[in-house]
Amino acid sequence: MQTIPIEVNGDGVHSIAAPDRITVEGSFEIAIDNQGQAAHVHLNVDDDLGRVARLGETNHFLEADARRVVHVDVRPDRPGQSVRGKLKAVVGHGSGAAYLTVVVEPAPEPRAESVTVDDSLADPPERDPEPTTPERVVAAIDAAFGDGLGPALAVAAVAVVVALGVGAALNTPAVFLAAGAVVAAVVFALAFGLR
Repeated sequence: MQTIPIEVNGDGVHSIAAPDRITVEGSFEIAIDNQGQAAHVHLNVDDDLGRVARLGETNHFLEADARRVVHVDVRPDRPGQSVRGKLKAVVGHGSGAAYLTVVVEPAPEPRAESVTVDDSLADPPERDPEPTTPERVVAAIDAAFGDGLGPALAVAAVAVVVALGVGAALNTPAVFLAAGAVVAAVVFALAFGLR
């Protein structure tokens, strides 16, 4: 934020010094430095500057060797061209005065927010395919018996069904004994795995 320096009582009682001209792009501050005894300082803007700038307070009392900073609000919705006006600073109830030309530049154009859209936004997002029935069975077994046993139980169930099916199809005692050995091995493996 720009600051306009104003010096009071620097060259004697009720003297005042300020720059002749300043250009601002928005709100600014006036820094009043009192270099001597206590003083009253009155600030005012003319009608032209008053269209876009506003002083909160106009009368200021400064103790000896004190500093006061005054904020000047400049409207963000000001006209699109420069505005020129006068800032008047008076000390000692009119004993000393300074006139400063203030040029307020136009408000900057607001930056347009842009969104880049590419062709990939037109395609729907890829989704994972629905699980198959065997995958759901394995997931259910994993949920019931613990993580990682689902595939082992599924293989064991297939082995038991195949062994019993072969035993029933061939209908011989040796095949039934082999099928029983497979079932026993599966049961043993599952019991060992569940520990």
